[in-house]
Amino acid sequence: MALTLADIPDHEAGTGRSTALADLEFTGRRRTVLRGITLGALTLGAAALAFPRRARAETGPNALSGWDRTDCHDAYPTGYDENPDTSGTFVNGYAACVGGAWRGSDFCDAGWHKYGTTTQGDVQVDHLPVSTACGTTTTKNAWRWTTPDGNVYRCSDGFSTYWGGGQSGYTYLTICRARV
Repeated sequence: MALTLADIPDHEAGTGRSTALADLEFTGRRRTVLRGITLGALTLGAAALAFPRRARAETGPNALSGWDRTDCHDAYPTGYDENPDTSGTFVNGYAACVGGAWRGSDFCDAGWHKYGTTTQGDVQVDHLPVSTACGTTTTKNAWRWTTPDGNVYRCSDGFSTYWGGGQSGYTYLTICRARV
């Protein structure tokens, strides 16, 4: 049997209060029930924000794996001296990534190391993300680093080869730094 519009009573027809909660000793109003539901939802939301998210493995473009921790403790058990960025958005911020001849957001595409060929003036640059080991047998392309101000960055490794403009095929280890 299908429900039609004519079967739904008009709100002004005086159908009376619902008896759905009649067996309960508490006979709260609708606003009280809705207030309770809202308070419960806000409590769950606040509890979810109070607990830090666990690190998880990421997969970037070209199926390269990212590190699933916010450190590289296996390779640097007593810590490491981060290197400041050489270019890009975070050049005046806290240092985050380590290694590479050049570091910065200029080597990023969607938060991961660039892949492919770009042209900068009369210089052609070939970018190739690479996976390296962080003191383990598992290779990864990117690591997460936390700076003293609490920001988390992804440091994605790659090689950049420069052609033209007086350069003939110089290859550098470059690090893409992107905020996560």
